[in-house]
Amino acid sequence: MDDPALDDDSADDTAPPASGKRALADDREPDGPNRRCILSRAVRRRDAMLRFVVAPDGLVVPDLDARLPGRGLWLSPGRDVVETAAAKGVFARAAKRAVVLPPDLAERVDRLLEERCIDLVGLARKAGQAVAGFEKVKSWVHTGRAGMVLEAWDGSEGGRAKLGAETWGMPVFRAMDRLALGRAFAREQAVHAAVEPGGLARRLEADLIRLARLRGRLDGQTDAAGTDTKDADRKSGGPRSGHPAPRERDRRDRKTKPL
Repeated sequence: MDDPALDDDSADDTAPPASGKRALADDREPDGPNRRCILSRAVRRRDAMLRFVVAPDGLVVPDLDARLPGRGLWLSPGRDVVETAAAKGVFARAAKRAVVLPPDLAERVDRLLEERCIDLVGLARKAGQAVAGFEKVKSWVHTGRAGMVLEAWDGSEGGRAKLGAETWGMPVFRAMDRLALGRAFAREQAVHAAVEPGGLARRLEADLIRLARLRGRLDGQTDAAGTDTKDADRKSGGPRSGHPAPRERDRRDRKTKPL
């Protein structure tokens, strides 16, 4: 039997009901970290999924911060997951009402996620927690300062290969192109970037995983949310490239090279 706490048929739990009485469990979103995809019914951590709400006029709106009021409609990240849910009327069935679907809903989610990633990298740069450029990134990786590496998916394969051995065991994301990554550093383009561990990096990682899944640009084993990326509802890629990095590691003493 499905766990009712994982079904997201509920109103938002950010505010008490107008009556002042506690809402019934069926009328609230669960407080736990997991949500169930309305298309595949697969369960993932909420920060690895996409939330949508239905506006008062019936328009389906992406809610990537998961803060808008109303019943949350959750989907596993994937362009064809969003498109299939729209084509098969899944949003209307889950919302139990007529809805209006923008024809470019998946593209809207893509743009919003990319802007979030650019903004977060920009914040990290301004805080001195991110650098761009091959030599700087290589230095940060070699000294253990980098918590993750970002590489433009349309960058030179040779440049990625040269840095590849250094980044073994570290999260490496190739969800954005050179122009998008460059915007984060207030330059025309960028191919290599590194971000220090910390709160900004954790938020960025969650959004990069969702963006990369949406774009089908992930190829690892397990993402930050602990989700096996080979499950049935993964219709658009897996997690970040590279291998999961243990918290306690000394990159400078690594001897093993990736196959």
